[in-house]
Amino acid sequence: MQVKRYEVSSINEAMTKIKEDMGPDAIILSTKKIINGAGESALEVIAARDEKVVPPMKHAVEVYSSESSGLTEGRDDFYKFVREEIGEVKEILRAAQREKSVKEELEELKETMDKFFDLLGARKRRSNPDVNRRVYYQLLSCGFSRASACSIMEELCAQISSQEQLTEDDILQIVRQFVIKSMPANNTSGEEKRIKAYVGATGVGKTTTLAKLAARYSLMKKMNVGLITLDTFRIAAIEQLRTYAKIMGIRMEVASTKETFQKSLQLLSDKDIVLIDTPGRSCVDEGYLGLMDNMLQNGDIETNLLISSTASEDNLMDMVAKYSPFNYDNLIITKIDESQRFGILYDVINKARKPVSFLTCGQNVPQDIEEVTPHKMANLIMKRVVH
Repeated sequence: MQVKRYEVSSINEAMTKIKEDMGPDAIILSTKKIINGAGESALEVIAARDEKVVPPMKHAVEVYSSESSGLTEGRDDFYKFVREEIGEVKEILRAAQREKSVKEELEELKETMDKFFDLLGARKRRSNPDVNRRVYYQLLSCGFSRASACSIMEELCAQISSQEQLTEDDILQIVRQFVIKSMPANNTSGEEKRIKAYVGATGVGKTTTLAKLAARYSLMKKMNVGLITLDTFRIAAIEQLRTYAKIMGIRMEVASTKETFQKSLQLLSDKDIVLIDTPGRSCVDEGYLGLMDNMLQNGDIETNLLISSTASEDNLMDMVAKYSPFNYDNLIITKIDESQRFGILYDVINKARKPVSFLTCGQNVPQDIEEVTPHKMANLIMKRVVH
């Protein structure tokens, strides 16, 4: 094999020299930038060819070079043409995708409207179509999604149609009973776990809720309570909980690792109940979720997921999905005093399939927290007064 080194100013110059010296069958082994003897930037090119291949005659190389030059001149135009063609293809594909998306949305809308008109009796002349329609819109005004409102009315269509002269209030009562039955049941065994952890996103109200529950168990139920905070990311959170603990005369431990957490549990082994505060982190922080899940993965720990009633439906759905590895036992819904419509919670609770144990409605400790039953949850979702 014949190997030759070239010191050139550009790759085009190198290719010209290589083809001229070694023929079109030569290959480039390597290229690198160098500083030549004159102190200028240059390009070092190493080329090689099989010695069995005879280099072309000089005039042949000149002819080839001339043809190559013509090709080079048209190369930019060719690339420009290719880019334009690719751009047009991409635009055609995007347009097709948009058209497909619109068609799918129209089909879905048509199916929903067909179902809607069927269940309201507009097509099949069922009884009370006007009343049914008003109830449907009443559900929407409570915050129910269109899909949920449609689904509920469809479920109840047979029951509603079988009864003559039902009023709007009558149908709302039937819907309310349906919502009550759809709520996951609370723990009725009477056995309450001694250790309880509270997880959720930043700003959902975990520390304040923990303080309310500590006061509830300590002052109202006369239980010996211990607190553990894993929230070492915010010094203010530790001091806030420590202040509450000092006022109520409750022992508090701080833990940042699995080892210190286990030690804290041992130190509080004499307590009737232990409440655990956790850091508030983004639900997309997979590292945090893994760490917390590893620390709380214990069958003796009851895990409660806190969600805010002020969050969007997408955010709430994402929360119950992202925290599902914790296999949480209950939901606690916070900040209901900051919301007006709660129908959105119907879909969220049905997706989580976990009971709601408490509602919180303010910053006052320990007053602004209330135990929940399916009846109270249905009243809230249906925008009625919670008693």
